[in-house]
Amino acid sequence: MTERPESLLTEPAPRAARRIALTLLDAASAARERLTNADDAEALHDFRVAMRRLRSTLRAYQPQLIALVPAKLRRRLRELARATGEARDVEVQIAWLDRRRNELPPARRAGVPWLLARLTERRERAYRDIRERIAPKFERLARRLRRALGSPPAPDATLPPSLGSLIAELLLDQASDLERRLALIRSPGNHAEAHAARIRVKRARYLLEPVVPEAAPAAPVLRRLKQVQQLLGDLHDLHVMIVRLGDAAAAAERTRRLHELAVGAARATAGRGPKPATSGLLALARVARATQERLFRRLVSRGLARAVPAELAALAAELRPPAGLALTPVAEWPSRAPARPPRPLPARYTHRAGA
Repeated sequence: MTERPESLLTEPAPRAARRIALTLLDAASAARERLTNADDAEALHDFRVAMRRLRSTLRAYQPQLIALVPAKLRRRLRELARATGEARDVEVQIAWLDRRRNELPPARRAGVPWLLARLTERRERAYRDIRERIAPKFERLARRLRRALGSPPAPDATLPPSLGSLIAELLLDQASDLERRLALIRSPGNHAEAHAARIRVKRARYLLEPVVPEAAPAAPVLRRLKQVQQLLGDLHDLHVMIVRLGDAAAAAERTRRLHELAVGAARATAGRGPKPATSGLLALARVARATQERLFRRLVSRGLARAVPAELAALAAELRPPAGLALTPVAEWPSRAPARPPRPLPARYTHRAGA
């Protein structure tokens, strides 16, 4: 009779964390290879997401992996992940402008094509930077991370807690921190507070995603996390969009005035010709502000955000080992090899053999 393989949740935390990290490293490397295909519109997105997930995993399990992945490697991964943020921000802004500009009457759209052209140029520069500078650096870092994560753990006279019990502890900490940060979001103007809360929500989501197939109660919590992350993310993106529109309107107005001075336009003819670009850009800024207020009301009225900390705490209680199977304190655990082979991870979290 075949022995049932050990689950990810009951596996010792360092070994489980290494499996998850290696799988995410595989995903980032696979997406990096796709960057050479100009027709693959999702390659950049997948590359950025995989790097963020990997960075979040290494951060969450830092005490368990610190002997394998030193701070220098984690710092380099953080720098590369942040360097891809410009491309993502510009993509979001171009998509928003494409959707919203048709909401304005034709006479109020002046300046929007100009701004779209500028953003498109920035996006192309950001794409080139990722392909020509970030991707080669990631390849070198990936090789070092793979060697580090593939190394056998140092002999230890104790065993760490299971991944399930560790996740339960982390969720409790995140629930408390998130509750405090959400309480600071009192208006659409609390941009920094909303952004900080979104980062905490995203970390909890990345923590849960690998274990959802084994922890059924985590599925509805994960859906809630995605909803709240989306709302908080949209609020942040709209804030950045409003700032971008304000800067663009100011630049357009300066250009218009310099042009009038350069050509010596007479006062009688200064008002003729196309409408100043500032009119359309500022009109879009008002649209963005109204959307931001509407999203904030949705966040508050539905109680989505307020429910998350309690749900994380309740899930943590479910992930703890039963009282009768309480784990022995770490200092008292004997050293032993795992008796059963680990259960394969789901497809998106399975490290390829021989990779």
